[in-house]
Amino acid sequence: METAGALTIFERSCATKGLKYKDMLGDGDSSTYSAILESKPYGEDCIPSKLECIGHVQKRVGSRLRRLKSSNKGRKLSDGKGISGKGRLTTGKMDVLQNYYGLAIRENLDNVEEMAKAVKASLFHVASTEENPQHHLCPK
Repeated sequence: METAGALTIFERSCATKGLKYKDMLGDGDSSTYSAILESKPYGEDCIPSKLECIGHVQKRVGSRLRRLKSSNKGRKLSDGKGISGKGRLTTGKMDVLQNYYGLAIRENLDNVEEMAKAVKASLFHVASTEENPQHHLCPK
């Protein structure tokens, strides 16, 4: 339904309103954008670009972390310990990572290299402990 609705909106925009959409704000579902590209609503000259909603990207990070934790429940890692528990991947740390990931994107929209550094810094920061501080990538 979502794909059909988006196609209708893009195809009618030129005929009914005399306008062409330059961008499409997506929620991570590539099938809708693929269908719009395939239909070429404005011909070969005007191809809408896809923008991702940061909130959806951030949400997917949290979902993947929770799935990783649940799919490895009971499994021992290389150090002989499980994935969750004290000093491991807890629900609280997943929430913090999810928030930091969103901040890293929002604060570095125009600089992919800085964005990647901020994401890495958040991973090290959350993994840091009193005994093993890992703040070398944190911004000063």
